[in-house]
Amino acid sequence: YKSNIDVQFKCFLISFQKSFLRGIYKDMDQTDKNLFQIGEVTKALGVTRRMLINYEELGLLTPAVRHDNRGFRYYSADNMVHIRIIRTLQDLGLSLPEIRSYFDDTTHLDEQISRLILMRSQLNQYIAQLQLRQIHPSDPEVRHVTLPEFTAFCRDFHGADLERKTAELRQTYIHTVKHYQIDLHNRMCIQIPIDSGLDGTYIVPVIPDSKGKDIRTFPQVSAICIYYRGAYENFPAVHARLLEYARTNGMTPHGYFRNIYMEGPPTHGTNKDAYITQVALPIKFVEYK
Repeated sequence: YKSNIDVQFKCFLISFQKSFLRGIYKDMDQTDKNLFQIGEVTKALGVTRRMLINYEELGLLTPAVRHDNRGFRYYSADNMVHIRIIRTLQDLGLSLPEIRSYFDDTTHLDEQISRLILMRSQLNQYIAQLQLRQIHPSDPEVRHVTLPEFTAFCRDFHGADLERKTAELRQTYIHTVKHYQIDLHNRMCIQIPIDSGLDGTYIVPVIPDSKGKDIRTFPQVSAICIYYRGAYENFPAVHARLLEYARTNGMTPHGYFRNIYMEGPPTHGTNKDAYITQVALPIKFVEYK
């Protein structure tokens, strides 16, 4: 008798489960036929199930329908667009906590903006390097760029010719490496006044929290620049072209050039024609007529 009751009870449970699941699937078919299962999402967007679950756990993503006790998840078209935004921000270098901050608070994004500006600057430099390695333009274009904020060890110089500047910049770099952690995102450069090519500052970027009397912070600044391939002896001609461009287009310079070294003697030895430098002229504002 007990055995018959157990059998009947099991049959009831099986029948109930089937009926319950049929009801769920029927409801899904009737009201949520435009939703996507997790497998469809992973296939369409090139993400993994673990990534989607991780987004949920961090509060970045909420499926349109979720049955926690069975683990079923269904995603809407809006969910899929949102997932693409998350992936794009990840590809730009933002961490998941930073992306969460981006979605939660759109008025305090200085850190994320600074990082993206830095990445844009790096991408512009690498693209220019590749283009200059592929071709050697006789008339390189003037570009509008944003030079990112950075911290650097600095040494001023006076009355230095090119040979002396080359030697002293190298010594400045060696000193900086021995005493500070180098910033791997920004590049070594020399800053010189517009009206004097013999004076200026050697600049070696270091990590932002570096301390010392020779540590300076350079603010973000708009600039025009030329990615120049060739010998350093020709910088005066590049500077003159930037100044003429600024004058012609109603731009007011800050009063100095910044020669940012991308590829030089460490890479190309004495082959000066292969040197690549971003020669920049920071700009205060443009006069609109």
